[in-house]
Order: sequence, then structure tokens, then C-alpha cells
Amino acid sequence: MRTIKHIWSLGLLTTGILTVTACSNLLDVDPRSNVDSQTALTTAEGLDAGLNGIYDRLQNTALYGRDMLAVAEALADNAQATNKSGRLNNENRNIAGSSFGTTFAPGTWQSAYFAINQANLILDALPGVTALTDTNRRNSIRGQAQFLRALLYHDLMRIYAYDPGVEIAQNSRGGVPLLTTGVLNQGQITFPARAPIADVYRQIYTDLQGSINSFSRGSSGSSFPANGTLPTNGNLQAAQVLFSRVALYNKDYATAVKNATDAIAGAVKLSPNASYVGGWRAPRNPESVFELAYTTPENIGVNNALQTTYTTLVRIGDRSTTGGFGDLVPNNAFIAELEAEKNAAGQVLDIRRQLYELGTTGRGNAFIECTKFLGKNGVINLDNVPVIRISEAYLNRAEANAMLGNTVDALADLNVIRTRSGLPERTGLTGDALLNEILRQRRLEYGFEGHRWFDLKRRGQDVIKTIPLTTTPNNVPYNDFRILAPIPVNELSTNKSVRQNFGY
Repeated sequence: MRTIKHIWSLGLLTTGILTVTACSNLLDVDPRSNVDSQTALTTAEGLDAGLNGIYDRLQNTALYGRDMLAVAEALADNAQATNKSGRLNNENRNIAGSSFGTTFAPGTWQSAYFAINQANLILDALPGVTALTDTNRRNSIRGQAQFLRALLYHDLMRIYAYDPGVEIAQNSRGGVPLLTTGVLNQGQITFPARAPIADVYRQIYTDLQGSINSFSRGSSGSSFPANGTLPTNGNLQAAQVLFSRVALYNKDYATAVKNATDAIAGAVKLSPNASYVGGWRAPRNPESVFELAYTTPENIGVNNALQTTYTTLVRIGDRSTTGGFGDLVPNNAFIAELEAEKNAAGQVLDIRRQLYELGTTGRGNAFIECTKFLGKNGVINLDNVPVIRISEAYLNRAEANAMLGNTVDALADLNVIRTRSGLPERTGLTGDALLNEILRQRRLEYGFEGHRWFDLKRRGQDVIKTIPLTTTPNNVPYNDFRILAPIPVNELSTNKSVRQNFGY
């Protein structure tokens, strides 16, 4: 069982630019070994505990506990809000100011920077822990901290900044503040401005390459950390897939291809057709290269967990009952895409359609619901969250090769995903037709996993809504200010160097 352990209590609150406040903790750790304030970050056990604190923060509702998946889907064109609890209605309508981290305290910005500061503290302390003589363990700690910092900075960029190559110059206010040194006391606080987009990407590249180098030097280049744990920790294969993602966003297609290829050669493989759906019913998805594991004390609960957000269904063993709200469900256009390819008898070919089931009427009208999160750990509202799956490496590489004009290679990767999904291979696709099918498969493969909003945004595409809404326009043109989330007001009031995003 994992329990939160506070090892330092300081009069600081790391909200992104390290806002000074009272009664908070700079470093919350959730130790797998029993670590207290006497060890802090001066021992290997303390460093591990510090890393666990970062994974705990990623589990927050404002990060991967809900918002990085569900809010991203609500903002995009896959989903409709049902109004069964009133949650995510404004996000689904794209009402200005209703975006990431606006409901919870700490929010997305604050939670991410808290975790970044923890990674900074670990990386600062690591060279001084001379008692750590196990090189593999040292490399694993460094690799995990660099991987996590890169993931968090890229998520902040995806939410609050324009993506490279599709900036709207007159509206852009830059990237996000870059902080790469840990803060332990008020005298260390700085108030940096938003760094240029290119500078933030340069730091993310540095962290990911450093992470890959660290993991490659330990455990004979294993895809998993040197301590042999499963991919609930950062690891080599996860860093490679993330690097391919970051490079794709950066329009650096050769780097995306290279890292995706390295990842595909790793230990975690694509699930075969026969076991793909079952993988979503297992405690850990076999395609996960990085997955957040939840234990009973970390249950987010009936109001905000992914299970209750997506479904009214609850399935414990072979029993189904009503439990969640089903606040966000697939819209007709998304289901129509899943059902577009049928055999001669009219049967849907795409096995991914099996992950969308008719919900219950226990909370009003029944809708088709996404059941990727359905109590698979045996406890209601307690599901591990796959943050990165190996299928992304194929889709990243396919898109990057398509953009490079490598049609044969792009089509080959596209067909890997299609045949795994029960669809026939496509032949003869080139140019826009090839790219559009790759993007279509990406939409279907990652439905309700939080990619769609960011995929439209990074390509400079309009968000075309198909559901009838009674307030505000349905669509979000790419040049609309709502493409970027607002920076929290308390950040602006504390750090006068940070400029709010255009339109807010």
C-alpha cells in the first residue's frame, strides 16, 4: 500500500513560478521504503522516495488522474457532455476560461511545476549522494527524473503555448517559464518570464536525450529501470516514445522516426488482434510503456475518476452495475468513424468498437460510453492510467515518414495498426490521402486517452464540433484564442514577468 509521506515542510508553494505562501510542502514523497526527514535526498532511499512523490503528483485529478485525458477529449471533437452531473459541460462547449486545471486546487499548472521542482531537487542532489555506489540505480534515478521533467514541460507547452511551426505570431506570448534548479527556501525563488518556445523544446530534448543515455548505461539498456520494476516508472522505452512525440510536435520528423524506431525494438510489443480488447480489462495494459498505478488509498472517487467520468457502468469481476455518472461520452461522429468499415455481412470490423458499450439508465438516458476505464483493478473508480502506449510509436513514425515523403514506410506502419485493429491493409495511399488515414487511425486508437485536442492543435487545425450546443459557437477555429488555456491568475499576480495568453 502506498501512503503519502511529507518529508519537508516549508513556507513555499511551487505554483509554477514558486509563489510564496504558507503551510505547504515543496517535496511530497510517497516512499516504497519507509523514508523520513532524516534521510531526505541524501540517500538512495530518499531519492527514490522523491521520485515516488512525482508519480503521486501525476496521479492528481488536474494531471493524469483525469484532466490530461478527459478535459482534452471534452475540448476536442470526439465527445459530448451528458449533463448527468454538470461536470465538463463548459469544457465541452469551449467556454472561455473553462480548460485545464480550472476546477481543482492545485490546478494543472501548479501541480506540474510542483512536480518539476521535485525533479530539479533530485537532479541537484544526486551528484552529492556519494554513498550511492550502484551505478545502475544511479542511472535509473537520473533517467527517471529527466524523463518526468520532460513529460511535464511538454504537457505545459501543449496546454499553454503554441506548437512549433504553427504559431500565430501576433498572439503568441512564448512558451512557459523554465526552471531547472530546485528551490528549497524563499531566498532561492526566482520569477522568470515565459521562455521562447524554441528554448523550452531545447530543454525537453536535452532531458530526453539525457534520460535515454542514463537508462542505456544501466541494466544493459533494458527497457525498464535498473531496479527491474514494470513500466509504472519512467524507463528507456517510454523515454524513446516520448521523444518521438515531442519531435513530432516540433516538426522534427527525422528525430521522431529515429526514436520511434528505437522504441519499437524495445521489450513492450504491440498487442495482437485477439488480445487487444482484453488488454484494457487487465490490471495493467500490456501495451503500456509508462502507466500510472493506483492503489486503494489513491482512489480519486465517484465524482472525478476516469471511470465515473466516462461510464455509468461498473464491472467488478463478472458483475455489472450502475456506479458512475458518465459525464463525457463519444459523439455520433466518433462512433460513425469506428463503424465505417464493415464486412459483407454488415459487421463492424474494427475491434476497438468493442471498447464502447451502451451504458445504464441509472442516471438518466443511456449513451454509448468509453469503457477503457471500467474498474479493471477490481475496485470501483480505481484504474491504472496508461500514459504512453507502444502503439504511439508506430503512429508517430507513420506520420513523420509521411511528412518526409517516405510513403512506403509510412504505409507499412499504418497497416500495422490497421491489421491489429481488425481492418484490412490499405494499398496505394499517397500524399494527403495517406496522411489523413494516419491521423484518422490516431484518432480512433487514442479515443478518450487525451490526444485528440493536442493533435488538432499541433497541426494548426480547426476544431469542428458536431454536437448541438445552445451557448457559444460549436467550432473553435485555430486562430481563436481558446486554442490556448489561460494561465492561472495567481501566477500573473505574483510573477509580473509572465504575460497572460492572448484573449484572456
